[in-house]
Amino acid sequence: MDKKIGFLGAGNMCQAIAGGMIASGTVPVGNIYASARTEAGLQKAKDMGITTTLDNCEIVKQCSVIFIAVKPHILPGVLKQLAPLLTTDHFLISVANMVTNKEMEDLVGKPIGVMRTLPNTPVKVQSGVIVAYPGSHCTPEQTALCKTLMEPLGLFSILPSEPLIDVASGLCGSSPAFLFIMIDAMADAGVRMGLPRGVAVNLAAQTMQGSAKMVLQEGENPIQLANNVCSPGGTTIEGVYRLSRAGFKGTVMDAVIGACEKTQGKEMRYNY
Repeated sequence: MDKKIGFLGAGNMCQAIAGGMIASGTVPVGNIYASARTEAGLQKAKDMGITTTLDNCEIVKQCSVIFIAVKPHILPGVLKQLAPLLTTDHFLISVANMVTNKEMEDLVGKPIGVMRTLPNTPVKVQSGVIVAYPGSHCTPEQTALCKTLMEPLGLFSILPSEPLIDVASGLCGSSPAFLFIMIDAMADAGVRMGLPRGVAVNLAAQTMQGSAKMVLQEGENPIQLANNVCSPGGTTIEGVYRLSRAGFKGTVMDAVIGACEKTQGKEMRYNY
């Protein structure tokens, strides 16, 4: 791809997305630019071979596709600063949570293509989930371009409506933390029963990864896959019984719903 790709913000998400582009061969590293407020903030991007700058305006001048990878509370000020330089030749892809397409379009004040996306942290290992919804000026070609750029990072989905991104934030954005905690709990149990810590963590993580692959590849309902492991009077159904007695499924649902509702409530407002 000959297009130059810019990142406003050079943190973890920039590194993950750019790394996926480079690893997949979608975009050569020489065509990727990133900006940050400090040299320290640019160091990891520099180590990847990305061209870096302390000037956000330089990104707009050099790149036609721009990823907005700054914190949500910083985004309005950045877009207001860059609005005079942006043209209809630019395409903005936001990875900032809780900022809508309409809010970004209003800040820019021009009919520029905007795509709101939400990647989760496993995009760092090209096994993530990216959900997206196009803004009112986004063309089908720009939507296809966004998919091409982000698909190497994991499962890419255009959602039926933009509000569902807030739901996906709880389901996909927050849930890696829940799963890490479950892996840790499983590993603790293994240690309690005599396994070395490192072995227990690896076994728990691999078991979770393999189970997820079965859901994705075999097409069976997850509860049926669970039932397939439960022999009558066996060890697995004993564990399932104890999970059910502790309200495991309801607790997981509460965690996801709580994260969704936190996003939908938008308790953190922006200074326009």
